[in-house]
Amino acid sequence: MIVRDLQPISIVEDRGFIAVVKTLDSRYQMPSRKKMMEGTINKMYCDCKAKVMATLQQDDHVILTTDMWTSRSTEAYLTVTCHFIDNWQMQECVLETCHFSAQHTSDNISEELKRIAEEWGITQKVLAVVTDNGANMVSAVHKAGWKHYPCFAHTLNLVVKDAIKASPEISHLLEKCRNIVSFFHHSTKATEKLKQIQKQLKVAEHKLIISVETRWNSAFYMLERLHEQMDPVTTALCLLKKSDLCFTNEEQSVVHLTIEALKPFEEATREVSAEKHISVSKIIPLVTLLLKATAASERQGSSFATELAQQCQRRFRGVETIHSLAASTFLDIRFKHLAFRDKDHVEVMKKRLLSEMQDVHLATSDLAAAPPEATSTSFPGSVSVPTASCASSVTPPMTPCTASATAGGIWEDFDSQVLSAQQQQSGSSGSIIEMCRYAEEKVIPRNQDPLVWWKNHEQTFPSLSKLAKKYLGITASSVPSEKIFSKAGELISQRRKRLKGKNVNILLFLNKNL
Repeated sequence: MIVRDLQPISIVEDRGFIAVVKTLDSRYQMPSRKKMMEGTINKMYCDCKAKVMATLQQDDHVILTTDMWTSRSTEAYLTVTCHFIDNWQMQECVLETCHFSAQHTSDNISEELKRIAEEWGITQKVLAVVTDNGANMVSAVHKAGWKHYPCFAHTLNLVVKDAIKASPEISHLLEKCRNIVSFFHHSTKATEKLKQIQKQLKVAEHKLIISVETRWNSAFYMLERLHEQMDPVTTALCLLKKSDLCFTNEEQSVVHLTIEALKPFEEATREVSAEKHISVSKIIPLVTLLLKATAASERQGSSFATELAQQCQRRFRGVETIHSLAASTFLDIRFKHLAFRDKDHVEVMKKRLLSEMQDVHLATSDLAAAPPEATSTSFPGSVSVPTASCASSVTPPMTPCTASATAGGIWEDFDSQVLSAQQQQSGSSGSIIEMCRYAEEKVIPRNQDPLVWWKNHEQTFPSLSKLAKKYLGITASSVPSEKIFSKAGELISQRRKRLKGKNVNILLFLNKNL
């Protein structure tokens, strides 16, 4: 209960809980709060951490997401989550939630990130770190020596918010919507009147939604709900002598157009915020689809859609030239090259992938090639050459045939060059064949899991599958680390506002990883 349901540790001292336990087993002696935390829970943490660490050691590449938050007791915390593909399934774990008492500078954040990565033994495995667009976070990741990817959901949030700021008509409309919702939320009489009219008009008795400043999609939900409840809301306002809050016909039309323009952005935000699913490979397709959707809204006469399109172009300019994003999209069997707007970018990405495939092939060949054993070398009909262990005691006949067959000698450098050329040629041709065969594969339906496809075709594409595991493991947003905040809000409650930072980390770690 303490770990899974985040109940206060002091529950073991609550008289009601003790009575329930005694009812179940009168012989059971309830442990103290200190023994529970320092004994049972701490052992669970150590065991779970060892298992997670063992799993991480088996993977070559991991992705980190991180963000900072402030508890109810106004203490700052830094959360780091880790993402990777294991057995062709997306895996996620919380590494640490540490109390952050220092200033939130890029240097301090960078040092903390490096400490956490070092403690988990993944410093050299971090392919990239996903954070919001905060300057200190971006700089901290770069100073740690890692690649930084901006959270796609956060970038979408900035696109919409900037478009709203640049559209006075929409800003005024949203303000009016907030005033309408606030009126009904703050008046019991108005709320009851709205319910009565909803029943009379046989409209769904849904409550109105008010937007919050930090999340643009709350503004979308507010507009959508008001559009749904337009008739009962208008009727209630007129009966309550608040007709000045009623929408004009022109405003109702703008509300409809705004909802249509924002709907694709809300869908894209939900898409990339999903856990346990591939997300980074969807960025390029979603950007392409958003630009098409805004163009369609523009044709319907929405000036707001024009602003959204301009903000998309500004924020996502050159997205297809980012190799990791392009490679992940191409290696997602649902999309391949079909999602790209510029086919030249596909060719550039494929050339780089071919180079990486050759590196993978050479690395695999080096591992597979065992060091030569000291054995006799002979040809049919020739004299056998003794092994190196007895070469000092027996001198082999020095014929041209056996001299050229022995290790070292005048031909050693030439033989090395020939072997290297053969390996390079084999790796190059093998990579090209793999790439051509993959290009000929049919795309699968979008609702199917591409990782399942790669699991079934791993042997068919030995080099390309390794790159697929590398690039498809990248998450598109920092939502996983942000979701820890809501858990932390449950954990650091009024009854646990003095919980130590060490115990906060232990409880959140177990809650997520068990």
